[in-house]
Amino acid sequence: MAAPLIQATNLCKEHRLGDTTVAALRGVSLTLETGEFIAIMGPSASGKSTLMHLLGLLDHPSAGGCLLLAGRDVMNLNPDERARVRAQEIGFIFQAFNLLGRSTAIENVELAMTYAGIPRSERRRRAAMALEKVGLGHRQHHWPGQLSGGEQQRVAIARVLAAGPGLILADEPTGALDTATGREIMALLQDLNRAGRTIILVTHDPAVAGYAQRIVRMQDGCAISDGPVVRDDGSKGMISQDLAVSEMVAS
Repeated sequence: MAAPLIQATNLCKEHRLGDTTVAALRGVSLTLETGEFIAIMGPSASGKSTLMHLLGLLDHPSAGGCLLLAGRDVMNLNPDERARVRAQEIGFIFQAFNLLGRSTAIENVELAMTYAGIPRSERRRRAAMALEKVGLGHRQHHWPGQLSGGEQQRVAIARVLAAGPGLILADEPTGALDTATGREIMALLQDLNRAGRTIILVTHDPAVAGYAQRIVRMQDGCAISDGPVVRDDGSKGMISQDLAVSEMVAS
């Protein structure tokens, strides 16, 4: 049997604020299988983004605990090794889009592949294809300032799609968008999951969390529950997406 994609055990994180130590995570454990789509949900300061940063190797636990990625211990990697894992195996989508303002849409999509060492001609081909799949083929030479918020988030998703990581971490990806645009972005993430990508979504919004298959609820730095999404009618599983949106990004 293959090892879980993520096996986190007793992760802790403390922050120093002057003379005070604040516990952001208090011994959180989590197992994630390849192909799952989970939401980490909780109010502000619950520890959900801190947990995502640790799982994405953007930060280090304070002490103790264990973090395995596909069975490999990644707790003690040096900075170069951590950067290599992030570039090759993990994709990030953030609320603020994180696009370079002086680079076009297609250049922004190419960026992650540059860090992964993919040749330029292949980067351009994959970037153009990814923008087509998110409905922005006609906007690939536009600057971020010429794109709407939803279009900028689509560029960020295309950047992940083109780079091809198996694990995607999305931190409040709809937080800066209106409701209708947010639904479109969540439909795109569902398509990535159905294509085999594993997704960890961080959100405070129950409606957004409902697009996942499973919800981990955080409170005061602890994981207080972990279970499947349950609908009002008692059924389980992710929200069905609009067919037209699904077809737009189909392979």
